[in-house]
Amino acid sequence: MVGTTISHYAIVEKLGEGGMGVVYKAQDLSLGRFVALKFLPPSIAGSEQDKARFIQEARSAAALNHPNICTIYGIEETDGQVFIAMELIDGQTLRDSKQSFSVKQTIDVGIQVADGLAAAHEKGVIHRDIKPENIMLRKDGVVQIMDFGLAKLRGASRLTREGTMVGTVGYMSPEQVQGQELDHRSDIFSLGVVLYEMFSGESPFKGVHETAIIYEIVNVDAAPLSSLKPEIDPELDAIVLECLAKERTERFQSAAEVAKELRRFKRESGKQRLSRVSTTRAVQSPASSAVVSEPGQAETVRASGALAFSNRSIWIAITSILVCAVCLLSYFVLARSASSGAVVVRASLLPPDRHAFLGGSPFASLAISPDGQKIAFLASDSTGRRSLWVRPMNSMSAIELNGTTGAQDPFWSPDSKYLAFFTGGKLKKVEATGGPPFAICDVIAPRGGSWSPQGFILLPLDQTTGLSKVSDAGGMPIPVTHLDTTRKEFTHRWPFFLPDGNHFIYFARTSPAYGGSALDAIALGSLDGKTDKRLVQAASNPVYANGYLLYVRENSLMAQAFDPDALEVKGDPFPVSESIQFNPRFSVATFSASQTGILVYEERIVSASPSVTIVNPKGDKLTSLGELEIFNRASFSKDGRRIAMDLYDIPSRNADVWLEEVERGVRTRFTFDPAIDWVPVFSPDGGRIVFTSQRAGPGDLFLKESSGDANEVPLYVSPQTKAATDWSRDGRYIVFNSLGSPKTKTDIWYMPMTGDRKPVPFLETEYTE
Repeated sequence: MVGTTISHYAIVEKLGEGGMGVVYKAQDLSLGRFVALKFLPPSIAGSEQDKARFIQEARSAAALNHPNICTIYGIEETDGQVFIAMELIDGQTLRDSKQSFSVKQTIDVGIQVADGLAAAHEKGVIHRDIKPENIMLRKDGVVQIMDFGLAKLRGASRLTREGTMVGTVGYMSPEQVQGQELDHRSDIFSLGVVLYEMFSGESPFKGVHETAIIYEIVNVDAAPLSSLKPEIDPELDAIVLECLAKERTERFQSAAEVAKELRRFKRESGKQRLSRVSTTRAVQSPASSAVVSEPGQAETVRASGALAFSNRSIWIAITSILVCAVCLLSYFVLARSASSGAVVVRASLLPPDRHAFLGGSPFASLAISPDGQKIAFLASDSTGRRSLWVRPMNSMSAIELNGTTGAQDPFWSPDSKYLAFFTGGKLKKVEATGGPPFAICDVIAPRGGSWSPQGFILLPLDQTTGLSKVSDAGGMPIPVTHLDTTRKEFTHRWPFFLPDGNHFIYFARTSPAYGGSALDAIALGSLDGKTDKRLVQAASNPVYANGYLLYVRENSLMAQAFDPDALEVKGDPFPVSESIQFNPRFSVATFSASQTGILVYEERIVSASPSVTIVNPKGDKLTSLGELEIFNRASFSKDGRRIAMDLYDIPSRNADVWLEEVERGVRTRFTFDPAIDWVPVFSPDGGRIVFTSQRAGPGDLFLKESSGDANEVPLYVSPQTKAATDWSRDGRYIVFNSLGSPKTKTDIWYMPMTGDRKPVPFLETEYTE
């Protein structure tokens, strides 16, 4: 359409498109001005209902004359094409704007949007789709509301069926997601969501799919802003939360009232802040935390700044000690060869304020960029919410990347401009400087990834598969490696590309039923399938940097010379650090190395195992089962006298079901197969236990008498992993999760315990249930 003339408008360029229209920049040949023309998209142009809503948008907005609402010049139809001519705004949408908004700027945006909504509501117009994409920021600072395509004009006929949702999930009010009759207070709720996001950097309602978000909108109160950003004033917090009240009668009753409250706060906040003294911030001295030393020195001295705490949670004080040590990789190479003259820097990094590093998490939690200029890491706040952060090496502070809640296993693009990470069953990528994340592909159980210069990402899609490759632009993953059953391989994970972008190293983990980690190895493969060999016996994530292969043995980070051309290791390995954080269950250590010779790792934290405790419904402690290093699931017998639980043994890397007699404090082993047995559930009468075992596949359901007198029998065997979650009170059904379907992910099934016992899907969608 660009370059054509429609009516008296010359189309200049396409500006964008959304669900209700395509927008072009055009020159009005009659009046000599530039305008924006919005056309129905071809996919819905033939729908009379959509055309009626499109025309209603123009009529609704044309009735409005306010500086905070985009001006409508007219509505026209030419050769069957209906379009709206409107003001061409010189600016960006709130979503497209890359700036980080201050509290003052956010308040100004809120006031202007509320003023615009007040004018619309006064004329009986409800927007019904207030979101960042529909709020324009002009270069002169004026905010304007766009797109009344979902507006409802008072007295106009309904264009949606009763009980139908219209709007954008995440910004809709509780009454809107339930398809109820709306009034102007629905827009106030949506404005509250926008303000919450601008103040906190995250949505008040979270979920990995629309159904989960809708549930939170209707049932879960938004967390106070001050719990996410302690510097937010409680009065401002109260204004936003009143907009987000579930019941519309408890919200502000007009947008004008919202604008009034924001203006009042803006006037008074300066005076209030002067009279308020905060006692919850930590004060850190500017003393240096890094030193320079010669590589031949027997000891490396560290200077550390004093850290003073006032009234602050003790967990922050403790976790601040769990630092990441940063050192030059060349130090260890040069020190080994007794070279001299190299300057070596060692430094310690503290987590962001009011956050903690993850400390031995079951996934990779930090990654230094290939160019050595930035460190990406995961950190969690006091509520346990973790997100992805980036800290430039030449900066004293880190930035949190929006849209990365729940992130794990971050890794960099070869040009150090993007980060890939896993969250919500997806592999995503995001610009290191911030911006909206982009979903690349579905993943069932992440176990690391690596990005090649040719634009491929290598990753395992599940915890019991080989490696696959996928384009960094998105698409369907293609298998690259396959498990070698002759070597008893159970999983391929933690891949890492070599410089040529074709060859890669990875960890090949063997089944615990065949000697634990005795056959584990760091392996070498290639995208073209021509290379497949074992390099060294080890059980950790591998990294290649500057001619060295890095991996972990017995909690020590080892370095061994590696020739990337000959694809061979040389010489003996030597320790780089004898105190590195390592999770043996998932075979992952917390370290990363750049191609410029900088090594980042987390020092080992020695901590006690958690104590497992039985409490009554009031939370009073009844008894303790002692320190159980790792367990996944526990199930009471009906009489409460026995507990079935799975216990994981780290040395053998195996799990079995055990029974605990509560009163006697006696624990006995219930399953004895060398394969993993876990997730037990008692039958209602306590006579049987259903559990998951990997003895016949990735995870099948088995049944055994709780007395232990008879051997277990297979209950349901299939290619997917199954995990029973409950047994109906009448004993007739077992309900379980089925995991591993590439199309439907995790689903809910049930199985009759009589007749042919044929399992039946209860909820099977494209989402994880």
